[in-house]
Amino acid sequence: MLNSPVIPANHICMKNLLPWHEVVNVNMPEQPRITAEIREKTMKASPRFKGDVRPALGLLWTDEEYEHPRSEVPGTPLP
Repeated sequence: MLNSPVIPANHICMKNLLPWHEVVNVNMPEQPRITAEIREKTMKASPRFKGDVRPALGLLWTDEEYEHPRSEVPGTPLP
């Protein structure tokens, strides 16, 4: 028993992992637009999950609400 080789605990799991260059080059899927309906569903489902408080309270912007401040940022002069 003392002379047996030590096998790392994650040895079996490491066989199924992708090489890093395949993981880095994966295209991200398109993200769905955040609407008022999605905000409402998130608020209703929030007691089931742990995490950030903002979505649970509905303190996230829809895509329409976010477009206005986002369009103003490029026009802001830098100090």
